[in-house]
Amino acid sequence: MKNEAFYIPAQYIGMKIRFFSGIARYFITALLVFFTACESGPILSSYRLVLPELPVHWKEILGEPHWRLEWIGGEGFWLEWEGAGQPPELSPIQEWTSPVLAWPFWPAWDLPPGLMRPAGALFPWDVSGGKLLSSWKGGADAVFWKELALAERSTAAAAGRLPWYFDWPRFRELLRDGNVPEPVRRDPWLADWKYIAERTVRSGFDRRRIVSRTFTGLSIPGLGGRWIGSSPFALPLDAPTEGPLVLSVSAAADTWVSPGGVLKCSSSGWVWRGR
Repeated sequence: MKNEAFYIPAQYIGMKIRFFSGIARYFITALLVFFTACESGPILSSYRLVLPELPVHWKEILGEPHWRLEWIGGEGFWLEWEGAGQPPELSPIQEWTSPVLAWPFWPAWDLPPGLMRPAGALFPWDVSGGKLLSSWKGGADAVFWKELALAERSTAAAAGRLPWYFDWPRFRELLRDGNVPEPVRRDPWLADWKYIAERTVRSGFDRRRIVSRTFTGLSIPGLGGRWIGSSPFALPLDAPTEGPLVLSVSAAADTWVSPGGVLKCSSSGWVWRGR
């Protein structure tokens, strides 16, 4: 059922913010009451981001990744960092829930950030001492946060449905234990988070929208061998040596990788780029 209780009333939390490089600018000023009893302890000025282990089947084919981090800094602007190895300490905005996105990418494979699904975290819910613990499930949460922020707001009610007011602990509990289809609980990237965010902003949160996208079968001749998908939760596929490769595809373009190259496909068609 639709549940406005997933939002915290705006009058209790607020601040002036500036972010999204001019795409969206919201200015909120109110009394700051935030996380004084947070279980993770006192709020620190910076945190060490802990990146998750790469899925074994990704590492077997692609090797170690570079990372692009995206987060909202203390001044309210989106910040980025790219590199390999341990990222710098982050100082996220501390007045409300904010996301950290960690996109893996592989320059040697011409796989830029955005093709493989990200890891992520939500501050302060994923704080443990001086660490901010990212995870692959947290990547879907962080993307949903960003889609909520980017969604069009054409009514007064929609204007108040902002991601920093959303009840994220309850949302995570719903995805973990609630009445959500089991395939989406196993792999949250089966859901269309952009669509869910747009509908949530327009008319309120409804768990019944958290369902898998519609998939159809696609058979591609001559592409045998082992393939990995863009979702870290998707199992690798082993096609016969001479093919065909049989995939489940949707209207949205997706990426598959084999030792021989990169495949981009959707229900509209496919493009193969060999190494």
